[in-house]
Amino acid sequence: MEIQEIVEESLLNELPIFEDFLNKIGFKRIEGSVYGLLVLSPKSLTSVEIENTLGLSQPAVSNALKVLTHYGAVISRDVKREDIERRVKVHTVREDSLSIVSSVFRKREQETIQEFKQMAIRLEKISKNISSENDPRTKRLKSIISTCEIAESVISFVVELTKSKLPEEYPQVIKQLPRTLQLLTSGVVPMANLTDQVKKSLTNKLKGGLERLSGEVTK
Repeated sequence: MEIQEIVEESLLNELPIFEDFLNKIGFKRIEGSVYGLLVLSPKSLTSVEIENTLGLSQPAVSNALKVLTHYGAVISRDVKREDIERRVKVHTVREDSLSIVSSVFRKREQETIQEFKQMAIRLEKISKNISSENDPRTKRLKSIISTCEIAESVISFVVELTKSKLPEEYPQVIKQLPRTLQLLTSGVVPMANLTDQVKKSLTNKLKGGLERLSGEVTK
């Protein structure tokens, strides 16, 4: 069966959206196209099928798959397919998209933010030694440091959430996140109380998830 019969043309026409999005967050357009194709394909694909569908060369597809695999977006494995007599390596996307975001954060964004933050801290110390606390340069650097710390907190939240390995809980987290952020910005709840509430909520959710998993295993 030809790949064109598997991925409908109406879906393939949307690949530029994947290309644009991934390109805007630091990936190459080819990587976005390969990722989009694997998202839209109902089955795992060989590199040859990817090449033929997208009209790309073998080296281009190989490099794109390497990058996507590095960031945890693509999973590759050797299988025996009915339509191919020999064993072949096929590629598919990881279903848990949040884990992909977490991997990108950890392997690229987190390091960049940490480096920028350390630079700002060094410059802030120098600025304090040569000027007053109210110097506009010091204030600007403090703002940069605070912004980096907020970014680090967001990254930490996403990474810890994926470590829970309970993707079925994501919808509940999404529903509660706006309310939590609103409380943080409005100051309605003291930080200590809010932290305690968040900890209790996450603990109960994780406990409930683990109990369900345990029940499924023992059935």
